Amino acid sequence: MSFLQNLVTNDMTRLVPGQLLYACLLTPQGRFLHDLFISRDNGGFFLECETSRREDLIRRLSIFKLRARVMIEDYSSRANVYVSTSLPMEGACFQDPRLTELGYRFYLPKSTPSFSTVPPDQHHDQRIGLGVPEGSTDIKPEKDLLAHVNLDYLHAVSWDKGCYVGQEITAMTENRGVIKKRMVIVSGKGLIAGDILMHNGHEVGDVRSVNSLRTQGLAVLKLSSLEIPGMIIRRTGESVTARLPEWLHLGVP
Repeated sequence: MSFLQNLVTNDMTRLVPGQLLYACLLTPQGRFLHDLFISRDNGGFFLECETSRREDLIRRLSIFKLRARVMIEDYSSRANVYVSTSLPMEGACFQDPRLTELGYRFYLPKSTPSFSTVPPDQHHDQRIGLGVPEGSTDIKPEKDLLAHVNLDYLHAVSWDKGCYVGQEITAMTENRGVIKKRMVIVSGKGLIAGDILMHNGHEVGDVRSVNSLRTQGLAVLKLSSLEIPGMIIRRTGESVTARLPEWLHLGVP
């Protein structure tokens, strides 16, 4: 446990059997690298990460391993990850620790027959509608701070644990209380991931991902553009509306 406790943003001592812990691995400068779902597994820990960046995570963890009595094993060939809106009857199942509206995540051996779950596209669209980012699809590795993508409000950070990689910048950003940009939900027609957003002739943000209908997306946006009169438009000229996720106003990180 101490190995992960010294690395990730959340408090590993709060992880109990039957629950998931959501956490991030950061650069020493407090920039995002990976987001993780962590659970206990037969005396060890099971880490769910972004599939396409699995090898990068293993490489980075191995750098910190040094002389620690830790074994890191790639389990991807033996298990699948599923999402469900209701509590499944089998498998290792956990409530999504970010928002209850995201349902349950559970893990089953690859040999298990398939059954009804939330289709990936539907889950993706639901996430966007809720304003919840996930992995490098929505968060730029080595560039975004956690506050810029609202992970400080999605139970990814413990503010009272000891040191971890990137802790100084993360805590400083929180303590100063001045966040100039946040992830927002944008709505419009024909949205495209990568769109640059403009306000009064100035670049104020960019769209990170869009839903299957291209009518909603997640964007990182300067908050001043929500406060100063003037339309937010794409570089192609079409206007969009932008709003902060509802849950961002409901609690203190």
